[in-house]
Parts: sequence; structure tokens; C-alpha cells
Amino acid sequence: MARRARPIGHCSRCTRACWKGADDFELWNGTMDRGVLVALVCPGCQTSQEHLVAEVREATLDYAGADHDAQGRPIVGPRLGAPGDTRD
Repeated sequence: MARRARPIGHCSRCTRACWKGADDFELWNGTMDRGVLVALVCPGCQTSQEHLVAEVREATLDYAGADHDAQGRPIVGPRLGAPGDTRD
């Protein structure tokens, strides 16, 4: 008997399921608290301001230097400079 795939989570506003690999998967926004995903918002429930804030935050996180918590989730900090920037 085959196992059914489980969604990554559900939208905090409309409870729509978030599936990895869905056509609009890249458009979902997540709310992070200390590097841990605590809420998801589907593209239909996002305001344009929330979408803009998410784009800015994604551009300012350093995923390359992420640490991992006990469950293996990445914990990221803000990017302090541009890639290749050697200034302190």
C-alpha cells in the first residue's frame, strides 16, 4: 500500500494546503520566528505589501551560512554585506 504524501503545511488564513512542487509553490510566504517556520500564507491571501516584505527579507538572508536546529530546519541570520564583500 502506497503512502500518501503530506502537505508542507496549510495557509494560516484560508487553510489551503501547501504542496511542494505545486505550480504556485514559490509564491507562498512563510513567517519565521527565530529561524523556524511558524505560519504559511498562500498567494491568494497575501497582500501586495506582505509579498514585497517577503521579497526584501529573502534577499537579505544568508542561507549559505545556515545552522540547523534539532529537527534539521535551517536557522538563518541576516546577510550583513553583499556576496564577496570583505569589509567588516
